[in-house]
Amino acid sequence: MNRSLLSLTGILVVLPLAAGCASRTAPFNEMDQAQITVLRLQGQEPPPQPVAQPAAQPGLIPGLPPDLQAVGQQVGAAINQVVPGLIPPGLLPGMQPTQPTQPAQPPQPRFKNFIILAQMPLTDESVKNEILDVFGSDKSFQADRGNCFFPGMGISMQRAPQNNQAPQPPVDLLISLSCNQAMGDGFRWPYPYNGFTPEAHQRLTKVFEKLWGPVPSGA
Repeated sequence: MNRSLLSLTGILVVLPLAAGCASRTAPFNEMDQAQITVLRLQGQEPPPQPVAQPAAQPGLIPGLPPDLQAVGQQVGAAINQVVPGLIPPGLLPGMQPTQPTQPAQPPQPRFKNFIILAQMPLTDESVKNEILDVFGSDKSFQADRGNCFFPGMGISMQRAPQNNQAPQPPVDLLISLSCNQAMGDGFRWPYPYNGFTPEAHQRLTKVFEKLWGPVPSGA
């Protein structure tokens, strides 16, 4: 009798632990074996810098009519084709110095149209479970959120294909702690709200700090 009670007690203790992952909301209940990549994003981009235009070089004879300036340009160009550099730029009216071209910068990598500052595969199981627990519970979300969206963190979850099936699309998340909300892509958002509760905000802040240090403003 005692052995039966002990066995039953052991089963009751194990069951909640085994059911912990299954109790998460879809699709996060299927992500225990998923490959997860975490990304640090630049939620706010600086405005583009204006390109400085070279100042016009005055000609040798101020006030020369435009038609004679055009003749001067043609003559200077023809002479320089025969003897390169014979006539310095600006010597004849209307001639402009050649500006050195800047090498084109490669485009910055992006995630959901936001600049990626850093990324890495998530190998820490405690951080992985914390993220899945937060997003797998409706108790993590409320209606209160900021009227903005500047994501400082992105998460991409790729489920492993099963039974020779084609890979499923990734489950992607954009997290804006400064605006207190998240957005999903690649799946149907399972909750009526997407604003974080204070507890969820605090838990995700600790996740960010563990990955990259203090959360910057506007992230």
